[in-house]
Formats: sequence, C-alpha cells, structure tokens
Amino acid sequence: MEITKKYETVDYEVKGNVAIVTMDRPKQINSINKQITIDVKAALDEADKNKEVHAVILTGAGNNFSAGVDLKEVFDMPSPIGEEPSEVWRDHLEDMLTVSLKMWNLRMPVIAAVDGYALGGAADWVLSADVAIASDKVTFGEPEIRFGAAPPTLMMPWVLGMRKAKELLYTGDSVDAEEGHRIGVFNRVVPQEDLMEESLAMAEKMAKIPPSALKITKTTINKIYEMMNIRESLDYNLEAAISMFFLNTEREVSDVGQAIKTEGLKKFLQEANKDFE
Repeated sequence: MEITKKYETVDYEVKGNVAIVTMDRPKQINSINKQITIDVKAALDEADKNKEVHAVILTGAGNNFSAGVDLKEVFDMPSPIGEEPSEVWRDHLEDMLTVSLKMWNLRMPVIAAVDGYALGGAADWVLSADVAIASDKVTFGEPEIRFGAAPPTLMMPWVLGMRKAKELLYTGDSVDAEEGHRIGVFNRVVPQEDLMEESLAMAEKMAKIPPSALKITKTTINKIYEMMNIRESLDYNLEAAISMFFLNTEREVSDVGQAIKTEGLKKFLQEANKDFE
C-alpha cells in the first residue's frame, strides 16, 4: 500500500504498514509555526484512522528535524481584540502540547527520526515520541531559558530523570547525538545517510507485532506514567510558561523579536548562545 499526501507544511506517506510524517519547511529549519502544528496533528490523525498503519515515523526535511518554535511568527502574531499577548502565546503552547499528547495517545508507536537541529519545542516532540533514532549530526537541546522562556511541554524530566534534566534546563545547553544517546534521549545513533533506512526498519519490525498487542502495551506503559501525574505536570508547565511571559518586559520581548526579524533565526541563535560558550 502506497499513499502520499501533501499538507501545507507536512508530507504524509504510507509505506506498507508504516506512515511517515515529514515536516517540510526546510528554509525555516522546519521551525514550528501554527500551520505545522495543525498539519502534523492532521497527519497523525490520518494515520490513526488507517487500520493498515501500525507504526508512524515523525521526521523533518532538509537534514533537520526542527529548530523549534517559529519565533519570528510568534513575535509577528497580532493580539486579537480583547486578548492579552500572553493569551496568544497560550494558544501557541496549547497547540504544541496537543501534538505531544496526540503522539502519546496514538494507538501505535511513534518513532522520531532526528537529524540536524532538534531544539526547544521540537526537542519536546522528540521526547514525546515512543522511540527516537538520531543521526550522527544531531544537535539537541532546550535553549529557551536563555531567552527567558520555558519549555513548551517539559517532557524532559520524565524521559531523562531529574538530575540531567535540571542541568540541561537550567543552562540551556545542547548535546550531540552520542551524548543524547548516553543520557537516554535517543535509543540509537546511526550515520546520517542511514537515518531513514534504520528508522523504517525499526518501524517495520514494530508493525509486525499484532496491532492489539502494541496498543495495549503502549496504553499500559503510558497509564503507569499517568498514575504518576504526568498529565497534571504537563498542564502545570503550560501555566508556568505563560507566567514566565510576564517576567519579560515589553521592551525585552520586542528586542528579541526585532533581532530575529533582522538577523534570521539561525544567526540569532548563534549570537544569543555566545555568552554561554
């Protein structure tokens, strides 16, 4: 069975019993704007409804997973009449959390095939997948705290444990693929040219398992974490991220937005990180 479909910002393809969802904004390093959140969720919904699909791969075009939230779009977003800027930011964070929870609730496993940048909100999506495979060219991290922001979903402590999560989240440091594998972000690291082949091989192996067994096993594992209040912690983080919005003055927020518009996202990230090298 071969199915291909093009959403505005996402390519959707089915190979056998595996759906491949590819974020496709390579010129913007697949940065996550509102349309990507809409399209990724729609593609995941489509896979979920297709009974022939038993596993999903989430990846990015152009040798990058994603540079995270499209900050240029965020700072360009108008505030609807009667709404505070924080409410516009809330909508964006809720959209990102919705995608994370969609992966969490999907009846089948989701494999994140990660290449190049996987930063910020995109790092959260990697952590929300059931399994993650990295190329040897990956840069993974949550640099938001360096700009006075919070991680969109705060999945990191649940995946890495408290000590390492605190180190990375307090400093905004990034790690390469090998370190990410060592601390538990990635299940394995492969050469960049083998990333999709290896990811597809793992997905096909999972797809051979009876679908009901996969669904029950995933649901049971997730239920254990839900009994430890992972859902409540994700909801709490959303409110914390909104609160952090108020810690930045209007001038600070404006300066960041203007720098991104003037320099571009990649240059802005490079310049902003120099003080921490």
